[in-house]
Amino acid sequence: MIAATVVGCAAFMQAFDTSAVSIALPKMAASFGVPVLSLNIVVTAYLIGATAILPLCGWAADRFGARAMFLLAVATFGLSAFACGLATSLPVLLAARVLEGCAGALLLPVGRIIVLRSIDKSEFVRAMSMLTLPVMLGPVIGPPIGGLIVTIASWRWLFFANVPIAVIGLLLVWRFVGEIRSDEKHPIDLVGAILIITALAGLTFGIAAATRADLPPWLIGGVIVAGAVCSLLYIVHARRRPNPILDLGSLDVLTSRVSSVGGMFVRMLTSSVPYLLAMLFQVGFGMSAVETGGLIFAGAIGSLLSRGVINPVLTLFGFRRFLILNTVLIALLVAACALLTRGTPHVVILALLFAQGLLRSLQLMGLNAVGYADLPQREFAAASTIASVSQQLSQSLGIAASVIVVQLLQRMIGVATLDATVIAPAFVAIAALSMTSLHWMRQVPADAGAAMIKPRRTRPLR
Repeated sequence: MIAATVVGCAAFMQAFDTSAVSIALPKMAASFGVPVLSLNIVVTAYLIGATAILPLCGWAADRFGARAMFLLAVATFGLSAFACGLATSLPVLLAARVLEGCAGALLLPVGRIIVLRSIDKSEFVRAMSMLTLPVMLGPVIGPPIGGLIVTIASWRWLFFANVPIAVIGLLLVWRFVGEIRSDEKHPIDLVGAILIITALAGLTFGIAAATRADLPPWLIGGVIVAGAVCSLLYIVHARRRPNPILDLGSLDVLTSRVSSVGGMFVRMLTSSVPYLLAMLFQVGFGMSAVETGGLIFAGAIGSLLSRGVINPVLTLFGFRRFLILNTVLIALLVAACALLTRGTPHVVILALLFAQGLLRSLQLMGLNAVGYADLPQREFAAASTIASVSQQLSQSLGIAASVIVVQLLQRMIGVATLDATVIAPAFVAIAALSMTSLHWMRQVPADAGAAMIKPRRTRPLR
């Protein structure tokens, strides 16, 4: 499990960087002399780079070796983060962010391949918890720590902080992670690569740009349509080719399809909830960045404790009952945020966010694990890439859905500026959207993932 710990730490570096940047946008806007809303492109640039490179992850890991690609990803991430910190103009920053996104995209799927090819199925749940936990902690810890760094230092130090972490990561990977290569190597599917990269980059940009008023609607709609058309063309292409760049065969397996497709609506909450909470606390309630970060940090504590709970919970309920019940509970807790006011005691807010973090982390662990329950090991690389694509698109959808809902509520209520009366109802809308996952969760067989669940240890009678 040392490999899982090392890979998890690298995944945390990527997740922390992604979430912390949103806190620094106002300071970055002032530094470059541009409006704050236009700085959303900094986040979009990262997501475009990350989503576009994802389809190449499985092929690259099989072709050049998972360990070599992971080392390359960590090194590139550290160097591009350093370049972001040094950027003196917005175009340079955007170019560095795209490169950083490409490197970040490699970290989790290639890391999953390393871990999954090194363990037995009985260790899957534990391994997935070690990989999922850092990804969950990053978006929760990122805002408070990012706010503190921006307050006492500069937004540039958010990027500089990644450099020593990357160096330590390189040393750990070099020392503890062995080389893992696939026995089968195939030439790159160039046509498929162009189609799927265009599709994912177009969809990601279109979704992220849907909330921007400075772009013409025809351009946004055209990009989304182009991305959708390329997606359909790739599906046809992939079904006809023996070795496509991104094998969609794992989606023919029900549990894998539930994890990657049905789970997207729950995964949206990992980006939408922290975003809405930051707006509610700072814009709606007038809290400081430090106070906001301290409250949101309660979710990190819940996520941290989830690792020790996942196995007993799955043993008690099984994957199907757990995923269904937990989806409903998470939605109720997210919707409950709409009831918060400036006078709500902090202890109540902390308890609510703690429970959210705990259950949301458990849900992601369960979804990630069940996605591999019925797959042969030869399909792990493709399934890992598909899971990462799902995660990236979910993050884009989560932010875009939150902004769109808030904008619609603002128009419906008829207020010129954002306040709590506009932001609070958005939690109910996002919670309702996450419940869409129940359609897929109910399709999971009752005995799904039984080989992954460790039976309880019972003491012999004396």
